[in-house]
Amino acid sequence: MDATATLAYTAAFVIPREVFMVKAISFALIACGVVLLYFGGQSFHSFSNDVSRAFTGAPTDRTMILIVGGVAATIAGITGLAISGRRR
Repeated sequence: MDATATLAYTAAFVIPREVFMVKAISFALIACGVVLLYFGGQSFHSFSNDVSRAFTGAPTDRTMILIVGGVAATIAGITGLAISGRRR
């Protein structure tokens, strides 16, 4: 096998830098989304949120921001993983 064929053979198995970065960012988004969902759940079951729900019937704005942000970040991360794996 000559040098050109060896280079072409090994280059086929190297993950391009762009795909690696997209996957790293996607994993970070998923991790941040899970953390936001955890804190949103903790906030949802807090005393101040119970008082807010007793008077207004709705959770506090902070709780909703944490939960919606967590869902959005998790979905964005999963979508990024799905797209980066399919993009070859």
